[in-house]
Amino acid sequence: MTRIPAYRQAQVEIRRYIERHDLHFGDPLPSEAQLAQEIGISRPSLREAMKSLESLGVVESRHGEGIYVKAFSFDSIIDNLPYAFIADGHSLRDLLQVRAAIEMGAISAILECITLDDVRTLRKLAATMLEKAQAHELYEQEDRAFHATMYRHLDNPFLSTLTDLFWQVFHRLNASAGQPEHWLVEATARDHMEIVEMIEANDPVGLATAHRKHFNTIFARMDAAASPG
Repeated sequence: MTRIPAYRQAQVEIRRYIERHDLHFGDPLPSEAQLAQEIGISRPSLREAMKSLESLGVVESRHGEGIYVKAFSFDSIIDNLPYAFIADGHSLRDLLQVRAAIEMGAISAILECITLDDVRTLRKLAATMLEKAQAHELYEQEDRAFHATMYRHLDNPFLSTLTDLFWQVFHRLNASAGQPEHWLVEATARDHMEIVEMIEANDPVGLATAHRKHFNTIFARMDAAASPG
């Protein structure tokens, strides 16, 4: 039976301590000596565990103050993506399928809460994307802002964070896997303009169809790039 390294066990115990004491963002942890004694871990193992947890975004060290519980963020997930996963083109397609399922599942609620200002913002972003595509310029930041704007009024911060996470990860994997730049393609930009038109028309069926078409455009380009010859 493989023995669990002491620092890994310390990670588990620190997490349990945070849960057991109902600590939240900004709450301090005890001193190193006190915490090591309470959870029964040596101080060297505790230090190593704290460094690992800090890299994962669970805690943060404040110079001269101590260790605090850190606010939840997906940044550490993105920064610590396994390189094997990044380089795997099949994983890229799987990721896009998950992203499409999440966004399509929430699309029906958009028309109920999106504001007129946001619709104007979406049209402006889509127009900029189309102009850049026709000029053979990248428009990935406009694409990111477009999707963020669509979902931010659903009163679901986790959904907004999750959709943006998938956008960022897909962007990184797409570049690492050597896939074509979808933010250079005019057809993709026109898909976004069609989505705006369906929102303006208050057409839920048309909106779902346009959004599905947008993802199908990306899938088709990925499959074409992966085909031999």
